[in-house]
Formats: sequence, C-alpha cells, structure tokens
Amino acid sequence: MTATPSVPTDDAQPGDPPRRTVAAHYRRQIRGTGREARFLIALAFFITFGIVRFITYAIRYHWLPFLHDNVTKNGLHIHHFVYGIVVLLVVGYLALAFPERQGKRLIALSLLYGIAAALTLDEFAIWLNLRDVYWAKQGRESLDAVAIVAALFLIASTGAPFWSELWRDWMRRG
Repeated sequence: MTATPSVPTDDAQPGDPPRRTVAAHYRRQIRGTGREARFLIALAFFITFGIVRFITYAIRYHWLPFLHDNVTKNGLHIHHFVYGIVVLLVVGYLALAFPERQGKRLIALSLLYGIAAALTLDEFAIWLNLRDVYWAKQGRESLDAVAIVAALFLIASTGAPFWSELWRDWMRRG
C-alpha cells in the first residue's frame, strides 16, 4: 500500500499529521482492513431502507403522482419483500458457489445483499404476522426500530476506525 500524500491547507501547522481525503480514509480503514463487504452491505441496507420508506409513504399519501400501488390485473399486490427474498437467494448462491475475497464482483454482491436485506426486512412484520400490518402501529414501530438500529450498528461497528479517523480529520479542520 502506498502512502497517501497530504493535502496542503492554509491552516495547517508544522507537525500536524497529514489530512486525508474521504477516499484515502476509505482505502485505509475499510478496504485495507478487509471490512469493505460488511461496510457496503450496511451502507446499501441503510440507504435502501430510507428510499423504500420514502416511496411507501409517497404512495400512501400521494406525494408524487407517478407513484402508486403496484397491483396485478388479478388484483394481487406483490410486496417488495418478495423481490428482496429472490435477490437474497441469488446473491447467497453466487457468494457461496463462487466465493471471492475482493474485487468488483464482491462489491456488487455486497451492495445487492444490502439492498435485498432492506427490501425484505422493511416488511418483516408482514411475513412475521402473515398478514398486512405494514401501516399498523405494531408492524411499523418494531420494523422501524429493528431496521434503523441494525443498519446504524452495522455501519458504525464495521466502519468504526474509518468514521473515527474521518471525524478527527474534520474536527482538525474546524
């Protein structure tokens, strides 16, 4: 691994440690420590969960006219956890049948796994109760808590050195 050149700034003092870019922190603290797959899974999970929640609220409250319930001609509504389960099955098979420790394929599988997990767990209450309780207090509160806490915990724990060092760098700039 090559050293990352420091970024010159006007407020740098002699003896200050070199400041790194976000990309340099990522290479050093995430990719360089073998945490990239776990970090990307958590990041994709968190972002997807937020997007899915926004879309479901937009459909329910008619925020965006082009979004509406997806119902088949027979009146069947296919919940997004179905798509999540299918992607989890495919990603799981590919990851186990053709294991890879690094590279673009591992990055793609990690991102797909995080997306699929969010799609599936966003509707956890539905498949747990075997009925549509998505908008019921029971389903919504437990689901929100589990998904948000799990995603934040995974992001913080798998990328803790990255976030910590990035925070220290940003505090030195302020």
